Amino acid sequence: MSMTVNISGTFSEKHRPDNGLERVADFMDANRITQVPVVAIVEWHANGENQKGKKMAVSIKAIEPGIEGDGSDPEGTGQQIRDLLDQLRKRQGLGSIEDTLFSAPREAYDFDGETGEGGSRELDGQLEMRLGPDGEHQVPEASAEELLAEREEAKAVGVPAAEFSGGAE
Repeated sequence: MSMTVNISGTFSEKHRPDNGLERVADFMDANRITQVPVVAIVEWHANGENQKGKKMAVSIKAIEPGIEGDGSDPEGTGQQIRDLLDQLRKRQGLGSIEDTLFSAPREAYDFDGETGEGGSRELDGQLEMRLGPDGEHQVPEASAEELLAEREEAKAVGVPAAEFSGGAE
């Protein structure tokens, strides 16, 4: 049984100078698929156990981005952080961080166009993401089996079937 590690990173007003991500927040908000290489210090915060096994929470004590507030990397610090991460991942038998989907430059993606609040753009075919107690997950389309099970559950509790208009339903 392995231990799950959750990260807590809320900074009080007194400790906000330790949150270097505030300097790149505007850039990240305007470039929502970007990845920001960071250096952070964490320490033990809490532990526990549930039916899935042991869990521990760590808190971020200090975090600094490897890029400037405009997304530039004039001294190459961001690339140095990525290189170090790749070395550490390689020791664990993992691939390069550059092999992940969102490592490609923003221009490499086919966007659906300007949508959403503030004109943010989404990737074509991007799956919905949800945050749960065990982290971020992609939510795939429901299978026929799942849809039938949901329909049966609704019938069992007396929820009327949905009515559609304007089609050959």
